[in-house]
Amino acid sequence: MFLPLLPILFLACDEELPPQNNPLDLFAASSSVQYNYISDTRPTQSSFDIFIVYKNHFDETLNDFAAMKGTIKIEWLASPEERGSIIPFRTDQLTMDNLFYAPGYDFSSNRIAIDPGDSIILRYRWNLKTDDSTTLMGQVKYASDRTCPIHVCGGDIGFRAVSSRQQFQLSSTFTVFQRSGVITMTPVNFSACWIQPNCGEVGPCNQPNPDNPCNISR
Repeated sequence: MFLPLLPILFLACDEELPPQNNPLDLFAASSSVQYNYISDTRPTQSSFDIFIVYKNHFDETLNDFAAMKGTIKIEWLASPEERGSIIPFRTDQLTMDNLFYAPGYDFSSNRIAIDPGDSIILRYRWNLKTDDSTTLMGQVKYASDRTCPIHVCGGDIGFRAVSSRQQFQLSSTFTVFQRSGVITMTPVNFSACWIQPNCGEVGPCNQPNPDNPCNISR
């Protein structure tokens, strides 16, 4: 599912980067979330890939030593009654390991060049655990998908279970260049569903759409 275009704040550029009339308009950002369902493990596994795209909105190439560090926060927007006493969010560091696409990055020199209109993309894989190691899979309600019989872990036959639609909020900060400021992304909400872990399908079942997992037949 694609998230809306987000405003970005880019501060403290120095003379190493090209001069610009509007230093607040160097980058535009967009985000998307994709559901990963691995049906051939026992039990099955679910996770979400969060992609954050930083596009050079300036009319010149940006080129400097790379920093590639920041933070990400994913907050579960459930009611206090649903959340209970758990910590309802996941916070983590963004590093070079999250770099998914950066054609202008030179590993030998640790410099990165981003041409006008080009982008870098970060990927963060979330396993639905919060900061206190609570797995949200055990915190939500499920509905049976009677079009998909499965092996319940333990030996019985049952039906695939799909979570109710859950709401989350995504926010992040990131520094691309060593001699530039922090990019702060405006928080944005997204919704998600997932399949309860099971021990395999009895027969072929419809697989979830990674971009719209809440559209699984029930």
